[in-house]
Amino acid sequence: MCRWLLLAALVLAACTAPKSKVCRDTCTREADCHENGPSEDTTFDEGECIAACAALDRDPETQGLVTSHAACVTKAATCPEVLDCK
Repeated sequence: MCRWLLLAALVLAACTAPKSKVCRDTCTREADCHENGPSEDTTFDEGECIAACAALDRDPETQGLVTSHAACVTKAATCPEVLDCK
């Protein structure tokens, strides 16, 4: 019984692993711009953004994409500039 509880605790810990600060900051800024922008686009989900970003950030092959996108969002002075980051 203890083994099952330990296994369950490990699985839950893996699912709730902390996300990258870069991803949280980037996705929060993007979410703010989507919410406050003139667009009717309400399909942006900050939680999904953070999860996808963190997954890409953990992969050495796609980590560069996260770094360059985060730099673009950080450098952007206005929401339209943030939303233009690809």
